[in-house]
Amino acid sequence: MKGGYILVNGKFHRENEPLFTSLDLSRLSKEIKESFRTENNFILFAEANYTYLLNALSAVELQAPKDWDLHRLKHDVSRLLNKNHLFLAAKVNIHFIQGADNTDYILTAEEIPRGFYPLNEQGLMIDFYNDGVKSDTKLNSYEPSSRFLWISASNIAVSKSQHNMILFNKKGYACEGIASSFGYLKDNSAIFPSQDSCGYQPPLNSTIIKCTKMCGFKVLVKDNISHDDLLNADELFLIDNCLGIQKILGLDSRRYYSAKTTAIALKLKELAMKEIENGH
Repeated sequence: MKGGYILVNGKFHRENEPLFTSLDLSRLSKEIKESFRTENNFILFAEANYTYLLNALSAVELQAPKDWDLHRLKHDVSRLLNKNHLFLAAKVNIHFIQGADNTDYILTAEEIPRGFYPLNEQGLMIDFYNDGVKSDTKLNSYEPSSRFLWISASNIAVSKSQHNMILFNKKGYACEGIASSFGYLKDNSAIFPSQDSCGYQPPLNSTIIKCTKMCGFKVLVKDNISHDDLLNADELFLIDNCLGIQKILGLDSRRYYSAKTTAIALKLKELAMKEIENGH
């Protein structure tokens, strides 16, 4: 049987076992959360994910858990996957929460389709989210700064039968998707939101940018991506830290090609497979 266990500060607990009381609610509000992909018991692009987590902890002024480092992260993830019999592909969720003395460290995992970031063949239908904007905080690049905006945007996406939505900052420029970032292709350039755009920047971003360069695109980052920039793009894709590149079929009434997006996604898959081959 797959699943059933989570890992809390290095110790296994049943998924349905109570871990917190009402007295813990105040400290639960100060939390770092991220997800990443594993294949064959390895964290894909582990160093990039680890560095991202350290930076996220620093941004909310949380100390890393005692004796926690990249080696322990890899070891604990491997233990969790083995305990839950998730030997192929998994989505691992990691939480850091302020504890009484140190930072608490929680890992959960769930099975996902294998294939080293397999590309969604049909493509997603998405829209613009206009009922709220991203605030500008020191947490812009991390999940906590967007958590409640993503919840409200997700509710609208469901009501409109959309897979995801493009979100905007206070200046009216596109900065992120729901639990994702994005990129678009125009002529021979690949354009991504800059950190100054206030958008979420998942750990996989730097690897995707590397893949676009390897495919021969000129890479640009912009802090003023407009509605029209996206609607006039040749191709558009989302960047999900667990799913990789998500091909976009349509945004609002616009429909896109996807041949160049597919080439970038194949390059990502190639790099991910080399990670496993090299034992990282």
